[in-house]
Amino acid sequence: MLNLELEKLFYTVQLDFQTESAKIAGLVFSETQFQLSTRRIGKVHAALVVPLIYLKSLDQDYQNIGDNNLSITFKTESHALENFKVNYLPKIKTLTISGYYKAGTAYLCYSPAMNPDWYDGRGYKIARPDCIGEKFELLANKFYPFFEEFFRG
Repeated sequence: MLNLELEKLFYTVQLDFQTESAKIAGLVFSETQFQLSTRRIGKVHAALVVPLIYLKSLDQDYQNIGDNNLSITFKTESHALENFKVNYLPKIKTLTISGYYKAGTAYLCYSPAMNPDWYDGRGYKIARPDCIGEKFELLANKFYPFFEEFFRG
């Protein structure tokens, strides 16, 4: 079930939001398209978009994830390795970007209060992947302030 307030907000600013999101994604991946969706992610299901090890490193904060969380899937028809997903959880001030690299799925967990952390699809901490690491970190630095401003509005 979608949160109605969040859904209304998307529909009132959707064009501007999509344009700005596309510009940010285009800084790294020029041929992306995206699907905008809202979904309820409580603390029980948060590990589906944020590695549990990272959530636990937030101490008590992850207990307050809330329901107004954003998920955007970026896709391109011709380059599967350029597909990625951005999740923003405003109450715990965390952004994740996940995508494929040569060893599987990688998750970048970003919060302005902490250094970026990288995890694999099983939730184990990994070194920054060479092929997508720098790109995802650039995206995180651009998306985070944009989402923070959007959720304030």
